[in-house]
Amino acid sequence: MVPPFFSTTISGNQNDEIIGITSTKKNWIVAGNVVGDFLGTTPLGPIGGIDSWVTAFDSSGGNVWSLRVGTSEDDVATAIAVDSKEQIWIAGLAQSAENPTTLISPDSSSASAEPQPIQSNQTPTVQTLNPDTVTAQIVKPIRKDLKFVTVTQIDKNGVLLNRFAIALNNFGYVTAIISGGTVVYLIGIEITKTGGERSFLQSLTSAGEFGTKFYFGKSATTLASGLLNKDKTLTLVGHSSEVLAKKPVIGKVDGIILNVSPTDGKILKSVRSNGVGATRAWRSAAGNLTVGGTSVTKNLTEAVISQFSSTGSVLWSKRYAGATAAINTSSAVAVLTTQTNALLKAKAGDVVVYQFDKKGDPTFGGRIPLSAEILGLRSQSGLGTCVATRAADGTFALTQLPF
Repeated sequence: MVPPFFSTTISGNQNDEIIGITSTKKNWIVAGNVVGDFLGTTPLGPIGGIDSWVTAFDSSGGNVWSLRVGTSEDDVATAIAVDSKEQIWIAGLAQSAENPTTLISPDSSSASAEPQPIQSNQTPTVQTLNPDTVTAQIVKPIRKDLKFVTVTQIDKNGVLLNRFAIALNNFGYVTAIISGGTVVYLIGIEITKTGGERSFLQSLTSAGEFGTKFYFGKSATTLASGLLNKDKTLTLVGHSSEVLAKKPVIGKVDGIILNVSPTDGKILKSVRSNGVGATRAWRSAAGNLTVGGTSVTKNLTEAVISQFSSTGSVLWSKRYAGATAAINTSSAVAVLTTQTNALLKAKAGDVVVYQFDKKGDPTFGGRIPLSAEILGLRSQSGLGTCVATRAADGTFALTQLPF
């Protein structure tokens, strides 16, 4: 049965936001932050405070359940994922560890040494256990008084299972969650004293035990998304303007793909974009090693979708001028245009969502007009493809397409 098309508007004010979308087998799962009443839920704390929320929509666009997560003080969600057991994981920040199910002592990982990148001839396996588990988000600037990283575990019916918290020694936040059976991996950034960003990888068990943090870069590396490979390594994507794994910077900022060991944080293989003078960034990754992001060279801004082989060579690449964002799953792409684009048959302000074939060529798609931001993209067998967007008027929408 072909999933139906629907578009559901979620009204919000300037303090509300969606941070990502994922799915169980039957429902789309969306998370975000809100001030005030929202989808039948009431604030956890005083009027004017910020709460994190998670909600489920079925294949017809109906709201199945909604839940506030966090404390009576301010909480901000930053990433969401679903694991193989259909349990939902939400990472965020909080002012305090008030009311957690489990509180871990302050982050002791800062004393651990930053791992030294190594070279390896190992070819990573790029098939994944769940190729579309992670949807990358654009995270707005976070208040530095939110000093606790939190991770909340919820079942597919919206029942709170666990909430874990860990105090930060250095300000940072989680950009993506990668599920891995009895453990999840937190990908994030820390802000350095000079104002730069370095990225980290940290594990969390279902019992609430946070592992050692492994760092990537010193002040100019941001990891945005990732996935778990069948060989139990991780593929992480983002951007960097510093040397990683002994590979020098090629452009102003390079898009990076890292194959990493989760047990010790070592870089087993790395691929950098090769645009001299370009500023590039990968924002999303899927199990067939397809990545989405942007490229800026002089006055040319492009959205880019590329697929790589297991050895790091480009199999195909699609570039769209006048587009400022592109994210992907293993079968679908969403592109935000800022000017008319003949290739996409799009007008300025359209989000174009399309299914692609083995060569990256569009086979089927649709347009979401009057859009300002892509907030998440998810493909799920039996449901189709769903994209979360922020409209030009500031409201949020979920749009399901039948592919």
